[in-house]
Amino acid sequence: METDKHFFIEGLFIISLSVAAALFFVWLASSSQRDDVLYRIRFAESVSGLAVGESVKYRGVDVGTVKTMIIDPADPRLVQVDVSLRKDAPVKTDTKAILKLKGITGAVFIELDGGSADSQSLLAATPEGQMPEIPSEKSSLNAFLDQLPVVIEKFSSLEDEAKKVVSDIGGLTKKLKENPSLLLKPPKSKDSSGSK
Repeated sequence: METDKHFFIEGLFIISLSVAAALFFVWLASSSQRDDVLYRIRFAESVSGLAVGESVKYRGVDVGTVKTMIIDPADPRLVQVDVSLRKDAPVKTDTKAILKLKGITGAVFIELDGGSADSQSLLAATPEGQMPEIPSEKSSLNAFLDQLPVVIEKFSSLEDEAKKVVSDIGGLTKKLKENPSLLLKPPKSKDSSGSK
């Protein structure tokens, strides 16, 4: 009977210790999130591949996560993305947000870039009661896709020119094949009008 009581006390102690450790970790996680700052980014392009919880990086270093994504209520051409960034993230008034591909999977994350040392902090420059907003730039992939029709048109015109050159060469070779003596004739001089 004494042994059962001993095991019960040990079990109770282990369970109490586990619950206390879990509560400590929950408190630690919530206290670190209280220092995070919420920023808003509006993208004028598709955010396909970006997901809530996806990382936000500043020059490759994780500084936060995506919290929400909605169509902008004021302008349905924009996507409003709210991100939670660490308080020490160097977000300045000239910092820009760009969508970047993560490998070849099609997943996308937000990359923050810019922010010179002498620029003012975006948080300090934002009026009280407003959410600081990081401007976005078009991603290089979307910029390339926008230029794709122009590139295709240029290739098409080059293809037409190449076909014309090939057809001219084909006509010349056909003439030479029919009359090889054309290679032996000297070119006609321009002033063969009688000056000797």
